[in-house]
Amino acid sequence: MSVPPIDTVQLAMILGSLALASWIAAGLIALIGPAEEIKHIEIGWTSQLLTTAFTGAGITFAVAMIAIMVFGPP
Repeated sequence: MSVPPIDTVQLAMILGSLALASWIAAGLIALIGPAEEIKHIEIGWTSQLLTTAFTGAGITFAVAMIAIMVFGPP
């Protein structure tokens, strides 16, 4: 059983999907964080850290997607 190699466009689409998922997760955490702070639960620092981490991951995936599309094989 042989697995066919992944195409450049498929890899770029996967990275783009991961970037979008990371940004959606960052947005959800940014919305949930203040709601939990209203309930007097101190997760503000954790919420900021997770939002920054997911945003950074999304940017990394987006840059990788662009690099693959620009510098990938023709």
